[in-house]
Amino acid sequence: MNRRYALPLVILLVAGASMTTLAQKKPAGGGNTLFPVNADFRCPADLATCPSPDKIQGDGLGTYRGTTPTGSATTSEGLASNMGGYFTEANLFLFVLKSGLGRSISFNFADGTAPCTGPVKCRKNFSYAVSDVSLPGGRTYPVDASGNDLRNGFMDIPVGQSANARILINFADPTGRAILWTVRFDPRLYPGSTYLRVTRTAENLWVIEADSTHTAGLESANTSGKVVKVNEGYYKMPFRITVTK
Repeated sequence: MNRRYALPLVILLVAGASMTTLAQKKPAGGGNTLFPVNADFRCPADLATCPSPDKIQGDGLGTYRGTTPTGSATTSEGLASNMGGYFTEANLFLFVLKSGLGRSISFNFADGTAPCTGPVKCRKNFSYAVSDVSLPGGRTYPVDASGNDLRNGFMDIPVGQSANARILINFADPTGRAILWTVRFDPRLYPGSTYLRVTRTAENLWVIEADSTHTAGLESANTSGKVVKVNEGYYKMPFRITVTK
């Protein structure tokens, strides 16, 4: 071999071996690393403290703890086994439900109006929905005073202080249609809705809460054919989730 090419070839071989090693170490699923957290809905698990029945409720079966593969403290986003509450690598709260795994949440749309008039037709033919699917997983993004996402998510909120946050929660159509429904508290991306609040009450504890002053927007999007999104109205949907790391 020509000595001029020997060293570059060795470097390329080593680099290739390193890249192979990195590829082999990439988490199963190939996505964002997730860290399990406890997520507890205020209602109906603790009805005594509810000022009135919340419009987004848990199933009464206790904490939604993020699951991980056996023997692992973390998981990778996109795995079929993922379910429950997680922090992402950016310290955002992720909430995932999977069909058939025994957990659900409910939504009550009794307090609101739907602005679907003229050629735009609402798809919402329900005022109440229970869903055991929330895919893609819902995310909560704390924001600063200007509405920009906090760089380090929930960890950037000082203990004892609160921040506005935008949130999206997805659920399946209650009548089985090929429609994805999304509840959004996000005035930046969904004008007419508002932010909700995240309060950090301890080093490892946060409270996500919407009260009667906050407004959620509801959006539908068909999941087959040409995707058409419809503004399905604005609703008062008080709820509270306590997140413990």
